[in-house]
Amino acid sequence: MNIPKWVLDPFSNTETIDSAKLEEELIEVTTNEELKLKFKEGYQVFWLQKQIPILYPGLWAVVQTFLIAFPSSYLVERGFSAVTNLLTKKDNGYK
Repeated sequence: MNIPKWVLDPFSNTETIDSAKLEEELIEVTTNEELKLKFKEGYQVFWLQKQIPILYPGLWAVVQTFLIAFPSSYLVERGFSAVTNLLTKKDNGYK
């Protein structure tokens, strides 16, 4: 999964975006001083503000897929790890 750098830190973005609409929205975000303060709380908190989907629908469309993917893949990995640990302990117990 290739995550654009601007998703994790929109304020230090140096890469260009293919879409002019997304580029314009990102410029608006980076020049908003209130949002800069909110970003200090973390990128998840920043992107999950109520105003983001309303003010920046193009950016939100991209970001929400990553915000959903991270917890989902994390939970899958945790579940797989737990099952592996149980099977390993079970195998070790019978030897």
